[in-house]
Amino acid sequence: MAYGISAGGSEDASLMLMDIASGKAIGKPIPRVQSGLVHWAPDNRSLTFNQIRKLSPGTPDTETFLDTTVFIINARAANAKPRALFGPLVNKDLKMDRLDVAEVMFAPDSRYMIARTTDTTLPEGRLYVAPLAELQQKHVHWQQISGYADKITSVQLRGDTLYLGTYIGAPRGRVLALSLAQKSPVVANATVTVAEPEVGVLEGFALGKDAIYTQVRQDFTLRMRRHAAGTVTNLAPNVAGSTFMTSDPAHAYAYPWISTSTWTAPQRLLATGPDGKAEDTGLMTNVLPEGAPELEVSEVLVTSHDGAKVPLAILRKKGLALDGTNPALLIGYGAYGFTFEARFDPRTIAWLERGGVLAYVNVRGSGAYGDAWYKAGFKATKSNTWKDGVAAAQYLIGERYTSSKTLGIWGTSAGGIFVGRAVTTAPELFAAAIMDVGVLDAIRAEESANGITNISEFGSAKNAAEFSALLDMSTYHQIKDGTAYPAIMFIHGLNDPRVDVWHSAKAAARFQAATTSGKPILMRLDGQAGHGVGSTAQQGYSKLADIYAFLLWQSGKVGLTQ
Repeated sequence: MAYGISAGGSEDASLMLMDIASGKAIGKPIPRVQSGLVHWAPDNRSLTFNQIRKLSPGTPDTETFLDTTVFIINARAANAKPRALFGPLVNKDLKMDRLDVAEVMFAPDSRYMIARTTDTTLPEGRLYVAPLAELQQKHVHWQQISGYADKITSVQLRGDTLYLGTYIGAPRGRVLALSLAQKSPVVANATVTVAEPEVGVLEGFALGKDAIYTQVRQDFTLRMRRHAAGTVTNLAPNVAGSTFMTSDPAHAYAYPWISTSTWTAPQRLLATGPDGKAEDTGLMTNVLPEGAPELEVSEVLVTSHDGAKVPLAILRKKGLALDGTNPALLIGYGAYGFTFEARFDPRTIAWLERGGVLAYVNVRGSGAYGDAWYKAGFKATKSNTWKDGVAAAQYLIGERYTSSKTLGIWGTSAGGIFVGRAVTTAPELFAAAIMDVGVLDAIRAEESANGITNISEFGSAKNAAEFSALLDMSTYHQIKDGTAYPAIMFIHGLNDPRVDVWHSAKAAARFQAATTSGKPILMRLDGQAGHGVGSTAQQGYSKLADIYAFLLWQSGKVGLTQ
């Protein structure tokens, strides 16, 4: 077994190998294997992993993810040492970019291996193929299949066929099939195996025993579809809400197990069959927390500043009076095409049972309606992200779910742009804000280790055409003196490798100096946490309790001593 251990939420993993039969460690930990780009070869002896370079003291942080290398190691050989297999420093003839972070992947039934690169932020990158028989050779003959312009976002290998998820020529997504046995296996020679859906967005796909399964989004709901023998069927049509395929890496099941998801009920694991019916396996036994209130859910379209219709989901306790006095929390993100979906989280009951309202908005920059919606909140169009958030806040107030005295807003990571710029654009709408490990200084972000990987998403301050958009999305630079800002709680882990803690520190100090409201500007720091990845359950509960308490306090629903 191969696994990684990171200290204190740092995501700076060391790769560990263990013999399962004896439970004993194999060899020494391999440091700086930060990404989960680890793959076992079909021989079950060797595995590949991506390792970042060991940098000398004084090296700029921006070098961290440049020139990484894929290594291969024989896990069963005594005192085996990793051997460089693929990367910008290994395959100089391929003329890769320094930020091409790669993985080499396999399939048990394939005579080929695939190398895939990304910049760690966007899924698009380069694809290469080579014969598996060359894996142990000193020089591997890699042939390029595709480049960034082909917009390949996911890949699946089976036998001599490589399946490709892409939105090139299909803004709502489709799946291509490419024969690797042909003389020139390039994307231009691929054929369409799953067409772009007429309605909805194809967000992902998986291979089954004798079918292809796709994940298609409509609003906040995703459904599994089965594609086999020229027919397309909705998997488990009798099941309400979203359905997700469980992992089947061996392609062993003709009809897969699926998990379910709705706003109001715990997840279940179901077995499907040829008749379309699904039966509960009983393997997920989560139940509603005792005393949990019955919920009402509304999914609406909110008109934004330019007439765009923005999807908003609103959760509340059944029968809650819409009198404008309820504490409400608006949650948004709006980057990388990430999209909120209907999911049940039992931790939200603590908020909902107190009469709180929860609202999730899929602003532009998400993938709610495909690539066009994503690109409408991207770089030069990024302002739509927070303007859509402002429109959602105005809707919640106008429909009397809440008021400006009781409305809070929350954004995490890249969602720091959503929350920070909504607050600096319309501070009068909010009683409180949660800026959680947020990107708050977009101008300086690219000077950090992970910031350089996000240039493809946000732009570069060194690019004159992109600088103005970065300045516009940078919360720190949009804070104005003499403004009555809402109460704000900044949250950060000191070991955060994705968004440096100075984002929160600078913004907190600037808000403290600028605000005239007299409301608190607080910092919540955790010395044993990072970006939230790898935090313990207790850390997660503690953070959420502080968020709810802060919001209830600032909406006048609870005193400090309660």
